[in-house]
Amino acid sequence: MREEKDDGNCHQTSKFPCITITPDDMQRKEKHNRPLYYTGYIRSSEVSRIQVDPGPVLSIMPRRVMHHLEISAHRLSVTQTTIYGFNANGTRPMGKIKLKCQIRDLKSEVMCYVIDANTSYNLLQGRSWIHRKFIVPSTIYQVMKYVNEERGIRTLIAEKHPFKRVENYFTDSFLYQDSPKTAKNSSPENPDSGNEVEMLSQKQKKSVSQS
Repeated sequence: MREEKDDGNCHQTSKFPCITITPDDMQRKEKHNRPLYYTGYIRSSEVSRIQVDPGPVLSIMPRRVMHHLEISAHRLSVTQTTIYGFNANGTRPMGKIKLKCQIRDLKSEVMCYVIDANTSYNLLQGRSWIHRKFIVPSTIYQVMKYVNEERGIRTLIAEKHPFKRVENYFTDSFLYQDSPKTAKNSSPENPDSGNEVEMLSQKQKKSVSQS
């Protein structure tokens, strides 16, 4: 039996120490509507725009990412789950697959439901994953906190520029537009399409496999 203590500021169980989010964790001083995006790894491939969202129950991966990871459709397990969107219309996933995922030093296995849709995220980590890993996310503070295997509290700061180039058909990309002066100073030298999955180069893959 797990005992929980809730004083309004602390997430605590008998297994983990207290997790708090303080003003020192605030990453953006002005008002914003940004979600939580991270860059991480699925298997040995680097993937951008991994969104952590406590709203959806499931972890969802679009079909294009499955192709980039070179996962064939026959590896997907059949599922009878139906995913409902904002318009209440149901979508049946192509299937599901369990994959190893890592964000910084946070490692886990994720059951991903694959959908054939054009999404702003390359992987959405939903509520089941968040609860299973005892993660405390904050879109306001733009951080998520969790307890690692050494029972230390880790803070992971969200990506400040998850989109390489603004795309009109992705609403989230507009949330990362800065003032013209700031954008001029911080724009990347070689902007890529925000619809692409960022993969490691062969040299980087070799470095990862040897580490």
